[in-house]
Amino acid sequence: MQIGSSDPKIWPVGLSISLISPPDLHQLKQSGIACVEVTWQAKFMDVPHDPATKAHCDKVVQAIRESGIDIWSVHIPYRSPWDISLIDSIEREKVLERVTCILALAQEWGIRQAVLHPSYEPIAPEERGQRLDYAKESLLRLAPAAEAHGVRLAVECLPRTCLGNNIQEIEALISIHPSLGICCDVNHLFKETPETFIGSLGSRIITTHISDNDGLDEKHWMPGEGVLNWKEIIHALAETGYSGPFMYEVRNPDPRCLMDNWRNLMSIS
Repeated sequence: MQIGSSDPKIWPVGLSISLISPPDLHQLKQSGIACVEVTWQAKFMDVPHDPATKAHCDKVVQAIRESGIDIWSVHIPYRSPWDISLIDSIEREKVLERVTCILALAQEWGIRQAVLHPSYEPIAPEERGQRLDYAKESLLRLAPAAEAHGVRLAVECLPRTCLGNNIQEIEALISIHPSLGICCDVNHLFKETPETFIGSLGSRIITTHISDNDGLDEKHWMPGEGVLNWKEIIHALAETGYSGPFMYEVRNPDPRCLMDNWRNLMSIS
């Protein structure tokens, strides 16, 4: 192992879960899940101001901590009401207010990382440059706001026509502020391979989303069910010195199967 590299076997194994309908936390803990990323559907976007939903989420956060599982990150909701690249300046301002409310929630819940999509879609080719500029303007405001709440923002790479669908756009977005990191979602990378993306931007990767795809579009399959080269992905992360969690983001996972999958990946890496 080279100087500066990390040992994949010590990365915490994590899982993205819903705060609105969480899985069996005891089962997660017993299976070996060390940490979670918490999220909720966009339809619950008013969590900070809806007393009943906020109280529910507070109880789930408390239960996660009492189970002995770490809450590594919060995933800020996405879709149009959360698109930081909107052309309409009034609507974009509302988005920034919503995102800032989530950053305040993260601080309240003691969560130190927040994952943010840089856009929704579709984005027309003729609007792409302008939308990228608006996303950068938004991040320039959100990064110090996150710091003020003790939270680090991780900009997620995205597929299809979304902003941040390649190395150059993610690099342009995070260059706006030194505190910005990257959420490397290997299931979203189609312009280049995940290992190429990691090799180029690995020093800024602070968290991951782990799942597999068919080489055409995101699928959120269990690693090994698709076409991604997991040996190369894990090697690339290790060579960058990555020390965050191996955060699974798969649909309806059985925690025991997930941990079996992790052990299999470690055996081939």
